[in-house]
Amino acid sequence: MMKAAWKVDNNEEAIYIDGEGDEKDGEGNHVYSYWHILPDLILEEVFSYLSIRERYYASMVCRSWHRAFFLQKVWSTFTMEDNTLTRRKFNYYYGWQHVLDHLRTQMCLITVGRSIRCLVFEPMMNFYNLYEFMNMLSFFAERRDTERLIVGPKIRALKFTFPCNMADQEEHARIYGTGGRLLEALKRLMGNLKSLRSLQLIDLMLEPVEAQHLLDEVCSLCCLTLETLVVINTTKLPYQLLHVGVFLNLQVLYISPQNLGEDLLQLLGNTTLRHLHIVQNRYTPAEVGLLRSLSARAWRQCRNSNPYLCVHFSMDGVRNRDVVWQDKAPVRSIVYDSPHVKVATQSILTTVDLYRGDLWVYAHKSLPRFHQPKAFQERVDSLLLLLCRQCPYLHTLVLATSPG
Repeated sequence: MMKAAWKVDNNEEAIYIDGEGDEKDGEGNHVYSYWHILPDLILEEVFSYLSIRERYYASMVCRSWHRAFFLQKVWSTFTMEDNTLTRRKFNYYYGWQHVLDHLRTQMCLITVGRSIRCLVFEPMMNFYNLYEFMNMLSFFAERRDTERLIVGPKIRALKFTFPCNMADQEEHARIYGTGGRLLEALKRLMGNLKSLRSLQLIDLMLEPVEAQHLLDEVCSLCCLTLETLVVINTTKLPYQLLHVGVFLNLQVLYISPQNLGEDLLQLLGNTTLRHLHIVQNRYTPAEVGLLRSLSARAWRQCRNSNPYLCVHFSMDGVRNRDVVWQDKAPVRSIVYDSPHVKVATQSILTTVDLYRGDLWVYAHKSLPRFHQPKAFQERVDSLLLLLCRQCPYLHTLVLATSPG
């Protein structure tokens, strides 16, 4: 049995709560909240930050929130994780596991599938759930006889991240790549998304033979519509992704240095590409000989063909290494985001030597905490002053320590 109590609201007015849980003011009148009359625009924004389970629980609060559960913006971004749309099932060898509930997934896609605009696959360790869900999406996208089952034509963005590190600890990383039936399911899904504007494929770690036909379906369907493409660590070994140069209206490209080559650079010079991000993350190979700089002649030809191209270097991860320098490239920004990379003298001098007339941004976002020498001439302050003095177009300099 609940006990009667008093509480103070935000307006510093005393509210009495009787034994049945009803709120009353000092005069004994019932006090009601106004959450149920929030505008749909606010409810859409709030519901979009909730998980599927949280949205379901919130929809049972009142009729207004139940109606907000089916609003289009709430389901514009659909995120697939290990426990999404699953049920518990006992396995004789592995015990209780979360497996995909096909009936629940089917009802979900029928109900809100038409509202999905962005499809996100977070790193999933349960490959069976991932494979089955992609096949179900492809099945509904290929159904043309029933209008309410059409899912694929309205999806504008796809993000797929493969959990290539199967180890529990980062320092004992075991890198694996996708492939086989899982890769075929991904290619089938991409072949049914004919309205893609943004495509992100991260850490696939394919073999060169498998990467050769990775984007065949996307090239045939979205060669004129794709605007943003992210292909980070598509392969572990050096291999040029020539399919990237087929997208004529591409505006933004994120690519790893092992997948960039002179032939691809020549193709990119004939497109409308504006921003080329060369990304090195924690899974990018660091072995000597795998990452090579392109020739200065190739970059010079690319600059002449596409004078509005801006190149950006980005390096993050847990390894102490430098970016792969590209001579004569129109580099606008260099960003380090690693707690193991210090402001090195050689890095500053190389930046000044190669990109003094092009650089706009130079940043260290997660500098390690270490003690600097007391003498000013032995510190890196003079190098930073040299960088600012020698780069006339530099407008942003960031030096931030790691939060740890």
